[in-house]
Amino acid sequence: MPLLQALLDAFEEIAPPRLAEPWDNVGLLAGDPSAPLRRLLLTIDYTPVVAQEARSLGCQAVVSYHPPLFQPVKRVVAGGGIFEAIRDGIALYSPHTALDVAPGGTNDVLCDLLGAGERKPLRVSHGSPQEGAVWGIGRVADLPPTLRTELVERTRQGLGLSSLLVGGPTEGEVSRIAVCAGAGGDLLEAALASGAQLFLTGELRHHDVLRATRSGVTVICTLHSHSERVALTSLARRLALLLPDVEVFRSKTDGDPLRIVSETSS
Repeated sequence: MPLLQALLDAFEEIAPPRLAEPWDNVGLLAGDPSAPLRRLLLTIDYTPVVAQEARSLGCQAVVSYHPPLFQPVKRVVAGGGIFEAIRDGIALYSPHTALDVAPGGTNDVLCDLLGAGERKPLRVSHGSPQEGAVWGIGRVADLPPTLRTELVERTRQGLGLSSLLVGGPTEGEVSRIAVCAGAGGDLLEAALASGAQLFLTGELRHHDVLRATRSGVTVICTLHSHSERVALTSLARRLALLLPDVEVFRSKTDGDPLRIVSETSS
């Protein structure tokens, strides 16, 4: 029977924790590496409904992209999600920015969605490279001249969304794009300096959007976790290959906490 340690080993291959941003909290956050692992649930956030889903499926571990433990914790008591996970023998693992940095992770999935070919990081990672590879956060990539409207539609369809937030020019073609899964504000200057004509991200502050659009850059904001959730599909596939004796599930209850409400849907 596979052990939880097999999951840790798999992530050393997919998204080594050492590649995470210095401020992040990734890796095994709760659990015993020597415990059995038969079923695994993938989610963006470890919410109460996701926790219940994991119990219903009989999972021994949850991979939560966002760390359920981030700030220092002084108490773990009954009624809290971390206490209940430990009590029920459910391990918690978070890849977060390690998956953003790693090849084939969240940012590369967004590049693939837009049809980009060769790409490089917007900011080189502090983590140790492998075999001379350049690791880093965000991506900038060239692609054949493509209508901005086409890239907006590729994003909408690729993420399975009914709507997007779009700022800046919507006419004409672009040949260089930048992406940043999640919050893109910290990489906006790098995106502008790269010469990207379109910036795809989860969210930007109001004045960041104004800054980008004044520079003639098209901004696509998907809402934070919509830019990350699409990567769970490829992550599930990769984990299934590395853990053939473990059932890997994608959460059906996980979703962005924000939604767009129209007059007809109220």
